[in-house]
Amino acid sequence: MGSLKELHAVVFDMDGVIIDSEPNHYRAICEAIGEEMTLTYDDFLSRFAGSDERYAMGEMAKELGIPYDENLFQEWSKRKSEAYAQFVSESATPMPGAVDFVLSVSRELPIGLATSSRRSDVDAALQVMAGGRLEGVFQTIVTTEDVAMPKPDPATYVKAVENLGAKPSGCLALEDSPNGVRSAKRAGLRVVGVSAMHGPEKLSEADVVVPDLRGASLGRLYSWLD
Repeated sequence: MGSLKELHAVVFDMDGVIIDSEPNHYRAICEAIGEEMTLTYDDFLSRFAGSDERYAMGEMAKELGIPYDENLFQEWSKRKSEAYAQFVSESATPMPGAVDFVLSVSRELPIGLATSSRRSDVDAALQVMAGGRLEGVFQTIVTTEDVAMPKPDPATYVKAVENLGAKPSGCLALEDSPNGVRSAKRAGLRVVGVSAMHGPEKLSEADVVVPDLRGASLGRLYSWLD
């Protein structure tokens, strides 16, 4: 991508790129599982953050020795969704520079959201974060409920790009997790990794890695990818 006209759309991950939501996700999962939850926040962040909720909960149940089936998943998922909405209403902290950057890109190009979160979690966060400034900004929002296979499968990004009417080669993704980077790359997008949550060593498959989005602009995107 050497000129602005070659970039047709930008697709953002949400958790860890736009919103500092992982502490709230962890608290909500603890609330859902209850007293049997003994995994630490560091365990959650290093092994489950960025994963599909169904997969993450199943793996946690296995590690905790809890018999797991569809009924338990639905019960945990409902509790987690309710707790997350409550927690995010109390504290929805944007990642550094993210809100201004999303808004600046949205004035120039179509933008989408491609996330492993549920739609209810996305809506809860967008309604309150930064006073709701990002609500209604994205031309498409693809959640884990919209695809058959979650990240790292490419389906989330494939659907987002299709919804934007673009080609993968003309799109850029911003991701913070290894699974997310892998998903976007497999879908044919170039990827900027944002390392604030996981560290640059975990995002080695990205085209470029930056610490955060403070001072970011379209011009800086091209300088990062040159």
